[in-house]
Amino acid sequence: MDRRVEKDQAELGAPAPAPASFARAFLNALTFARLPIFGCAGFIAFLFLANLWNFAVERDWPKLRIRSASPLAGVAKPKPAPWTLDAFLSGETQKAVSTNLGRMSPVFPISVRAKNQLVFSLFGGSAAPGVMIGRNGQLYEDIYIDEFCARDGGFDPARVAAWSAALREIQEMAQARGKSFVYLISPSKAARYAEDLPTSASCASRATSMPDKLAPYRAALDESHVRYVDGPALIDAEKSKQEIALFPRGGSHWNSVGGALAMREVTRAAPASPVGALDFTSAPAPEALGTDRDLLDLLNLLWPDASYPTAAIGRAGEKGDCARAPRLLALGGSFLHQVLAAATLAPCPPQIDYWFYMRTADNNIELGHYRRPPGDASNGERLAATAEELDENLAGADFVLLEENEAGVATTKQIGHLAEALRRLR
Repeated sequence: MDRRVEKDQAELGAPAPAPASFARAFLNALTFARLPIFGCAGFIAFLFLANLWNFAVERDWPKLRIRSASPLAGVAKPKPAPWTLDAFLSGETQKAVSTNLGRMSPVFPISVRAKNQLVFSLFGGSAAPGVMIGRNGQLYEDIYIDEFCARDGGFDPARVAAWSAALREIQEMAQARGKSFVYLISPSKAARYAEDLPTSASCASRATSMPDKLAPYRAALDESHVRYVDGPALIDAEKSKQEIALFPRGGSHWNSVGGALAMREVTRAAPASPVGALDFTSAPAPEALGTDRDLLDLLNLLWPDASYPTAAIGRAGEKGDCARAPRLLALGGSFLHQVLAAATLAPCPPQIDYWFYMRTADNNIELGHYRRPPGDASNGERLAATAEELDENLAGADFVLLEENEAGVATTKQIGHLAEALRRLR
């Protein structure tokens, strides 16, 4: 130690620190200063080891994965990496490993949510593929906006005639086999709530004066004497009468009241409806759940705002005197979910076999099959979606409900599938 320091300390009466005490103090200060570095290194090591663990158990023991408490909505599950020589030489294995390691990280979901929240809060934009933000916070799927904005009033008369003839044939085959049949056109949010389309939509400036796409389709159905329910016209007629919008702000599908209105018309259209004539009550729902917030969930935000009005439905009156539960076969898309939930409130709640077409992670269309026991408004139990299963459901059905959305009317697969299944019945 410097002699001048010793002299000053002696004059002040302070004892000189021992060399060992000084060294310990220095090491303690150094350790404290490096705590953030040690913490970051430990966190990186944890992520590395967690990723290795997830990658090791993903194929054979997926339930052992370390997961986030809030998984991302709409993100496809990573596919196992292909371990073949051809896949390795083509780079497919390396690409899959890189993608899987990133997505299997426990911090991947919160990282995505943080980025999406930043884009949403600072710029009012959507970082979720396929989801667009319109006026008044309305959320839309881009495929419905693109279809709506492409409407020019033109149509193919030959296609429309073939479509209505196919529906007429389906109705006649169903009736010949003792089954009630109704065809339902479900509405598109982009077309029915066009006033709130995003300003970036190509038809935003003329959205409320677009041509009526469905006019020739309605005329063809009327001419062919097909029993149908016009969901788009129903929504247009009911919009001003309902206190709560029939399409929720954060959802792509009509709400429970919209679905119940459609099911009520379906039971009225069917002669001697096996489920009886539906009536229902409605009230504001305490919170937005399920399909009332499907697009909001797809935004994958840290703090999603679900404080918007939506509705819940209930039974009006007592159950009917039913000798047995009727069987309802419903074939269509995702808009049938709310319709079938309302069917559980009918006087004779049916057993429901719901066959629907859904988009897969690789953008293909897949046919799914769920069964709901009488009175069950949930998704029910998933069953095999084979032609044999469809034939068995159709043979035992009392009521057949076929649905197409207006965005894809006369272009979907369900009409052909149902016609083929009816022809197979003996």
